[in-house]
Formats: sequence, structure tokens, C-alpha cells
Amino acid sequence: MSSFQFDLNQEQILNRYLDLVYESKKLKFERIADLEQQHRGIDVIIVHNSKSYLIDEKAQLHYINKDLPTFTFELSYLNKNNELKEGWLFDGNKQTQYYFLVTGIFLKNKKTKLQNIDDIGTVKITSVNRKKLLKYLAAIGLPRTKLEEYDYDIRTSNSFGKNIIPELDGKKSGLIYYTEHLPEKPVNLQLRLKHLIDCHVAKKFHG
Repeated sequence: MSSFQFDLNQEQILNRYLDLVYESKKLKFERIADLEQQHRGIDVIIVHNSKSYLIDEKAQLHYINKDLPTFTFELSYLNKNNELKEGWLFDGNKQTQYYFLVTGIFLKNKKTKLQNIDDIGTVKITSVNRKKLLKYLAAIGLPRTKLEEYDYDIRTSNSFGKNIIPELDGKKSGLIYYTEHLPEKPVNLQLRLKHLIDCHVAKKFHG
């Protein structure tokens, strides 16, 4: 099995588990199968009090059995043709209203690979209001234009790894991270989940 197929299988297993979580909360929801809608950042539509919410699920499936305090929001990446592309955070084609950040994915019985829905012991879900997040970033001096400047400077100088910026406290709120080992070489805004909750941009949804 290719690594892509394995990742896809893990994602599908996790999706089934998340559906059970939503059902346990008595939520009315629809999981989206249409690829065009998925590309627009809609994995699930939740209906609450007659209002629809467009959800993009982001899961730390590469960090099974770990509970990371941070989550990365993609600023830019390289496609297969080595062309620089805009990341999903500021992508104007995305219709996402909320990110459901799935972290702390722990498996039962000391398993290290997610192969079955019954393998999952616990997960955490943090709900992030996309509009509030972008508004908050702009308020602290990190509008899209500023983050694009940082992105350009970091790529141009090949400043791989952690990049501390004055607008964020590297230990308490976040930083910019340039990943070298992935073919996409993404530049991500790495933010602390507790900080997002404290700033009322995010809420604990589950776990």
C-alpha cells in the first residue's frame, strides 16, 4: 500500500469515528462526498437551530498517540510542478466557516497504526471560527499582506524550521514554521491551541 493510500485509509477511518462523535452530540450533519465541495474546504455541514455551518476537518494523523499543543495553518506550498501556491488559510476559493482541528488521537492497546475504527481510544476536537481567526490575526498586525511578506522572506532566505516573529510570542502564542523534509515545503503559521481558546477564536468541541 502506498503512503498516499495509507493516509487516505486513515482519514476515512477517522471520518467514521468523527461521525459517531457528532451523532453522540445529537447533531444534525451531512458528510460531504462531492470533491468540488471538499476542495472548497467543506468536509461536513452541521445544521444547528436551522442554521448551516460549513466545516473543514483538519486532523493530526501524522502524530498518532501524541497530544501536540499547536496546530499549523498553511500559508503556502509547492505543487507537483514546483510552483508556489497559496495555502488553505487565505485561499479565497475556500468557503470554510469553521475548522475542526482533530488532535490528541490516541489508539487503544498500545497500537501505533490506525487500521480500524475500533482502534481509536480518544480524540480532541477544537473548533476554530475562521472569520474570527483572520480578524484576530489582522488585529495583532498579521493581516494577509504581512504574512505574505514573512512567507516570501522565509522562503527566499531558506530559513527552515522555526521562525520567531515579533507579533507572536514563540512560547505562548505561535510562530512561522518552514518545513524542509516534505516535497511541498509548506510555510505554516503554527499557533497554540490554548492561546486561540483564550483569545475566543476557538472553543473546545470534544475531548
